[in-house]
Amino acid sequence: MHLLFRAVLLASAAFCAGILISPVFSPPLRQQPLSTLRDRQGNGLHISARGLDHIATQDKVIIGKICHAERTRNWQEVERLISEYGGLAAPVYNAALTAAFRCAKYQAGTKLFLKMIELGITNTEPTYTMGMKLFAKEHRWDMVHKLWGEVQKSGVLAVPSCGARIDAAAEEGDIEGAVKILDMMYDENLEVGVSNFNSAIKACQNADKPSYVAAEFLFDKMTHAKLRPSIITFSTLMGAYSQAPLGKLQGARAQMATWGIQPDKVFLEKYVHSVFQNEKNTDLRSACKLAGFLTSINRDRLVDAATVIDEARANGVRLSEFVKHVSKLMKQMGISGVH
Repeated sequence: MHLLFRAVLLASAAFCAGILISPVFSPPLRQQPLSTLRDRQGNGLHISARGLDHIATQDKVIIGKICHAERTRNWQEVERLISEYGGLAAPVYNAALTAAFRCAKYQAGTKLFLKMIELGITNTEPTYTMGMKLFAKEHRWDMVHKLWGEVQKSGVLAVPSCGARIDAAAEEGDIEGAVKILDMMYDENLEVGVSNFNSAIKACQNADKPSYVAAEFLFDKMTHAKLRPSIITFSTLMGAYSQAPLGKLQGARAQMATWGIQPDKVFLEKYVHSVFQNEKNTDLRSACKLAGFLTSINRDRLVDAATVIDEARANGVRLSEFVKHVSKLMKQMGISGVH
């Protein structure tokens, strides 16, 4: 069993059994000195365009037009271009799959993928990458697993396809699957970036039973690998900490400050939900429902939430409507932050 996978399983099992154990880390991670801008910023897309030097000029023109339509989120134009295209060049279809993902046209993207199969177009690494991403968004786990099996059979693992598989595991809440792919990437000496860890942590958030212990292990593993967390990392971590002790949330917030990362609206809302242990973000939009919910929350947690909200407001962070309502109701309850 791989060391990282085993460590996460041990941590989760120990938590379920009520046992506290010290972190177990596999040997220092092998990381290339320079990471891409995407990885430094967080959950960027793993997109690759390969083989363009070997395709016809007219296909390059079509790809250029599809990419332009994608940048302007003009999915209708992409559909028009691909419907009028009479060729069978995989890079043209790969560009359209990428556009479908970026335009959030997931169902249309999966249909296009299946059309490629009908046309007998050979799947390339970018095809598998975008295919897994699109089918994951549609919760077609059967297709995700099928495509990943084909990638493994090819014997050629690459960062984009591995990243897409971790992203799919994140959507599914499959902690085991996400960690296994991370281990596989290290075994293959592939560069593992912040976005890969962010997705693995997201799997801890989306699991049927969110695991803050597994998320904490992954976060520690990432920082031990000399990777710099982003605001996306901490926001995702907060989502996975929905059942964590208050001290864990406060500790993560302190680490965030140490890294010099300022909270934003998304982080703040996730933090408040987790402080309130609102595991699945129960709908609390009505004032009556929210007021009733707040009366059930431990006072220490309410004070911590008020403190964080006050600090964010003082620093000019935009507050979501939910957080504004929480702040207003807590003030009415006589709850104020500690400064």
